[in-house]
Amino acid sequence: MMKTKDSMICKKLHSLYSSKIYETILKEELLMSTVQEKQFANQVDMIWDGWLNSFKTVQNFQEDVQQKALQAFSYQKELIDFSVKTLNTMEVESLKISKDWNEKVQNNVKQSSSNEDEQVSKWLNNIQDVTESVQSLSWKPSHVMLDLFIESQSQLEATMKKTLTSQKKERIENFKKVEELIEQVKTTQKQILNPSKA
Repeated sequence: MMKTKDSMICKKLHSLYSSKIYETILKEELLMSTVQEKQFANQVDMIWDGWLNSFKTVQNFQEDVQQKALQAFSYQKELIDFSVKTLNTMEVESLKISKDWNEKVQNNVKQSSSNEDEQVSKWLNNIQDVTESVQSLSWKPSHVMLDLFIESQSQLEATMKKTLTSQKKERIENFKKVEELIEQVKTTQKQILNPSKA
């Protein structure tokens, strides 16, 4: 009877020990399965997050290109302003030289002939009128071309800014949609490749 009792105790101990081992093995497998699932989920996240970061880099590059385009307009505007200033300075200097020359001629004529003063004065005034008209006509095309260029430049810049603003708005909206789509793809991919979590 003792033998049977001992045998039963041994069987119970063996059974208990076996169930503990089995339980431990199950826990370890479950733990390993959880770790593997997390690793798999991390890999899926890493792949899609890497893709999204590349997409962000392209977005930032486009933003930089837009800023460079706007800077180009700024540089062109500075160049135009400098051209206008230079043209105006040249015109003022030209008029100044013409007046100085005219005054010198009048002084020389007045000193050399006093009898024909009125006739010479008319003649010099006519020359001065002609000189001013010629100068005005010679500078006018330059001013007209510059004004036309300034107007064209302003219109082009306004159109470009409007287009860039519209593109930026669309890019932001599309980027939000892409982020949402990637989150959906990640979730779906995890469910497909790990059906135990589905």
